[in-house]
Formats: sequence, structure tokens, C-alpha cells
Amino acid sequence: MPRVLIAGASSDIGLALCRRYLDEGWEVVGHYRTRRPEFDAFVSRSFMDWKCDFSDISELEKVIERQPEQLQNIDSFVNLAAELKPLKFEDAKAADILRAISVNALPGIILMQALAPAMLRRGFGRFVHASSIGVKYGGGSQSYCYSLSKHMQEFIPGSCRAWAASGVYVNVLRIGVTDTRIHAHLPERSLAERVEKIPVQRAARPEEIAEALFWYGSEKNAFTTNQVIAVAGGE
Repeated sequence: MPRVLIAGASSDIGLALCRRYLDEGWEVVGHYRTRRPEFDAFVSRSFMDWKCDFSDISELEKVIERQPEQLQNIDSFVNLAAELKPLKFEDAKAADILRAISVNALPGIILMQALAPAMLRRGFGRFVHASSIGVKYGGGSQSYCYSLSKHMQEFIPGSCRAWAASGVYVNVLRIGVTDTRIHAHLPERSLAERVEKIPVQRAARPEEIAEALFWYGSEKNAFTTNQVIAVAGGE
């Protein structure tokens, strides 16, 4: 049975993605920092939860060094973990930028380094990092640090090109505006006004984004690697 590690599994998109993998017969390791009650619905199935605070990089490194069962035999890693602190470019301090990079970018890099060797030995692996369509526009009015850190996720290491011959693929999805609870953290943003700028004239549903993430993060993706792909309704 293949196994996926979903970082940020307690998000709205993360929960939808957990369901998608479980429905396809995968084992799921769902990472979270703050547990949501919705996780309880997965416990009776092939689901393990993993609590880790990615804002403490030393904690993550210790977990990897101990190589717990949850991080063994991972066939796919989908990285949705992120922290969004509303902040304009003009107001961003060095500490704000460094924290965003530490929480939103470094864990994905460290986990790729940890998981890739076993994938290469087995001859199969999928890495999918979730970026943001905001990167295309230099970040929104309140999300400079967040978008900058997401842009770092789009920097696919050159060595990943060699992984393709061993069946290990790395892709980044620029996720567009999605109807999730995250908009409650952006009080100055009107979702209705933002949707008007999207060619398809609506926000995505979490299940639609989860479907795209699943496709690139499973055996269904047989030929695409080292790409940054927008799933954003035409933006």
C-alpha cells in the first residue's frame, strides 16, 4: 500500500486531500500543528497523524534524525504547510521575512532531503509543493512575506532533474484563490471582489485543488516533473 505524507493536512485543502488519497487506497500521514476535529473521521482508516511545529526547525530536524515510523517508506510528499500573517511590504521587518521563510519554505526543503534517498532506491517518488498565484503578482496587499516564502518553494533544485530517471518527480502547483477559512485572516480583502479578477469568475473549491494535487502526487502523473503549474482558474 503506497504512503503519502501531507504537510499541513489540517487545512481545508489538506483535509480534502487526505480524503482523496484514502479513497484511492493510500496510507496517509497527516501532519498538523493545530489539530482539527475533522481528523477524527480518518482515524479508523489508514491514517496516522503527526504533530510537529514547523516554526521550530530544530524540532523538525530532531524528528528526522530519529526517523520515526511515520517518515519511513513515504512514496509521496505533498507540502501544504504554511503560515499566513497579514503584512504589507512597507511594514515587513527582517524578522517577519525570516519567520515566513523558516515556517513556509525550509521545512519543505529539509523533508525533501530526508525523503528522497529512499524514494530513489525504490524507484518511485512524488514531491508536490503548494505555492500561491500571489507569487505571479508580487504578493497581495497583505501577503508580502507569505508570497515571498512561497516563491522560494518554486526554486526546484537542479539535482532533481537527475531524479527523474529513477522515477522521482518534483512539481510545484501555484494554487489560485480557493474558498477556505484562510480568508477570515485577511479582513481587508473582499473575496467577492477578488473573484471578479479570475477568468472563470469563481473561487476554487478545496476538493478541486485536492484533485490536482493528488494527480501530480500519485502514479497518475507518469511524465511531468520539474515544473511550476498554475491551478488558478486562468489567472
